[in-house]
Amino acid sequence: MRCPSCDMVNTDDARFCERCGGALAGPTDATLPLDRTSPAPPPEGPLLVLARRELAVDYDVEREVGRGGMAVVYRAVERALHRPVALKVLPPELALGASVVDRFKREAQMAASLDHPNIIPVYRVGQSGTLLYLAMRFVEGRALDAIIASQGALPVPVVVLVLRAAATALAYAHEHGIVHRDIKGGNILVDRDGRVIVTDFGVARAIESASVTITGSMIGTPYFMSPEQCAGKVAGPQSDQYSLGVVAFQMLTGTVPFQAETLAAIMHHHFFTPVPDVSVARSDVPPELTAVLGRVLTKDPAHRYPTTREMLAAVEAIPLSDADRREGEAMLRELAHGSAVRTIATAALPPLADTMTIVAAQDAQRRTAEHQLRRRRWTAGGIAAVVVGVVVAGVISSRQTPAAGGVPTPAVTPRVEPRPPSPTDSARADSVRAERVRAAQAHLESVRADAKLRAIQRAAAAESAARGLAAAPPALPGKLRVRFQPADAAIYIDGRFLGTGAVIDSALPAGVRRMHVVAAGYRSYDTVVTLVPDSTTVLGTVTLKPEP
Repeated sequence: MRCPSCDMVNTDDARFCERCGGALAGPTDATLPLDRTSPAPPPEGPLLVLARRELAVDYDVEREVGRGGMAVVYRAVERALHRPVALKVLPPELALGASVVDRFKREAQMAASLDHPNIIPVYRVGQSGTLLYLAMRFVEGRALDAIIASQGALPVPVVVLVLRAAATALAYAHEHGIVHRDIKGGNILVDRDGRVIVTDFGVARAIESASVTITGSMIGTPYFMSPEQCAGKVAGPQSDQYSLGVVAFQMLTGTVPFQAETLAAIMHHHFFTPVPDVSVARSDVPPELTAVLGRVLTKDPAHRYPTTREMLAAVEAIPLSDADRREGEAMLRELAHGSAVRTIATAALPPLADTMTIVAAQDAQRRTAEHQLRRRRWTAGGIAAVVVGVVVAGVISSRQTPAAGGVPTPAVTPRVEPRPPSPTDSARADSVRAERVRAAQAHLESVRADAKLRAIQRAAAAESAARGLAAAPPALPGKLRVRFQPADAAIYIDGRFLGTGAVIDSALPAGVRRMHVVAAGYRSYDTVVTLVPDSTTVLGTVTLKPEP
């Protein structure tokens, strides 16, 4: 992926630029909203032509309405039900990447398991010859980040309504075991009826599972990431609370709390810099809302709300009269249509501290203190060594000094008369001996218990091995992923027709399989493929040679 800021070429799954730290579009970024304020739709490209041809049986694909770093979203009409849908399509050249395909399928699984009016519904995950796609509800409206970019700071009633709806959706998702992990304005939509919808569960994960990413990698958008996400830790519900707090701060002030030119500086702000006080920017923020932001934007997740349901209760407790609620709902509808509402004046926030310099100074101060402590220890140790040396030398010299007759005086060791043992000493010795006996007996019992446990484990392992030999499970199938050029090439495995153009994660019997591919005007392609049980064999893209 090429960075739009510095033109640096990054890896396909990068979320931010490796040179400047700028955010990069991901496969699920900003792909759903139809912004009515945008210019004319982009011209038809080859992917749209391919989608129309391959999905024509089920969908009438009309036009492109959104685009991310990898996926493209089209407005279409489902022929069977005559309803508009949003088709998120993964281009064929990206369908061979395991991480991209897994993320694409995971988004469908996560979102499809959630049935809530403030969460985007997924109707279907499908696959054609060369395309993977998701069919979702078509949201005709705008994304929250686009609204803030054009409107600036939003009125308090609008902020409270959006915060209530988003917190309701997250509380429901968290109670069903799913953490979003990428809450931001681009993933919060407002439809033309003023309804707030949370979308893009492409990087969500189950709460009880480990991180689905590679160890040490980060998931999220830097400006909205919690401190624990910046540290590469597993994100829980409190991480979504923090990200939603950043969104609320952005709605109130028109900007995110932490901005910097590099990713490292943004992360340092999340780690160390206190969040600016929103009351400095505007005076109409209710203290209840300020208190909610102060709690969810703390650095330690343990100091945020124990559950998002409790956060929702605090948000719903923010005063909002019926008149303000109706006004806020009307303004949301206007904003979703692309119209402007009354402008909110905000004062400038104080400049952020240079955390990189602060941390560097703290590190230098710590290193200086440690160096001085080591020097004091070395000095004290040297003095002690000199004193000991002098004392030892004096003792040796006094013992070897000759007497008046010239014969060295032998060193005399004073004789110490042993003190007869007292009754107290005898009792203490008996107690020590008894304690040693008890310790020896306990150790012996522990050794016997360990030996008995190992014998039981060996017997259980032998029994399990015998059962496994008696009833071996059936072999798992393997999967195949390959793409051919031209796109109309017919693919056969062991004489069975699998499709045209591409095979994406098709389950086949494991072992050696014969592949035969034919296309008009091209030489036939014959090869053998070894499929490993419970694994995906990726062959990449194969271009057929034209006939002479």
